[in-house]
Amino acid sequence: MHVFRIAPDEHPSERWAEAFPGSMVERPPFASPPVGKVEVCWISTGLERWSELVREQSAKGRVVAQSRRPNDDEAVAAFEAGAHGYCHSLANVSILRAVANTVARGGLWVNPAVMARMIRAVRAARPDDPAYPPADFGRLTPREREVALAVTTGASNKDIAEQLGMTERTVKMHLGAIFKKLGVRDRVHLVLYLTRGAPAR
Repeated sequence: MHVFRIAPDEHPSERWAEAFPGSMVERPPFASPPVGKVEVCWISTGLERWSELVREQSAKGRVVAQSRRPNDDEAVAAFEAGAHGYCHSLANVSILRAVANTVARGGLWVNPAVMARMIRAVRAARPDDPAYPPADFGRLTPREREVALAVTTGASNKDIAEQLGMTERTVKMHLGAIFKKLGVRDRVHLVLYLTRGAPAR
C-alpha cells in the first residue's frame, strides 16, 4: 500500500489512485504508524514540519518527498532528512510508478542532473574541505578515496570513470564498497558525511 500524507489545503491527485490502486490519502493529524503494511510513504513538502515527518517515517520505511514546487534547496533538505526519493506532486502515472519501484527496491530517486546540483549545494552549505576528511576515511583504499572525493564535485559515474581511467562498472563497485564502509546510503549522504565528519543516516 502507498500512503500519501498531504497538507489540509492540498487536493489529492487522480494520478496517485491510477498509479497505485488502493493507495491511501491522509491529512493531519496522522495515524502513527499508518494503518496496514506501507510500501512507500509519500510526504508532501506543503505540510508543516514536513522534514520532521520525513525523518520520522524514514526510520520506519521507504519515504518519498513530493513537492508542488520542486527546487534544489528543498531537495537537499529532503534527502538530508532521510528521504529516499524526491519528485513533483503532479508527476504522471509512469513517473510515479518508476519512483515507487526504484525506492521500494532500495534505490534513490533523483534526476542525475539534480543530483549533481544538490551535491554542489551541499558543498556550498558545508565549506569544510573534504581533502581533510573524517578519521575513518582511512578505512577506504586509495582508489576508493579518489572515487569518494570525485563524488563531492558532483561528477557522474561516467565522469569519474573518465577522470580516473576506469570503467563505470568499476566506479559502481567502488561506490558500493565506500557506502558500506562509511555507513552511508547514497551519494548525497556521502558528501554530507565527508563535509560534516559524521555518518548521515
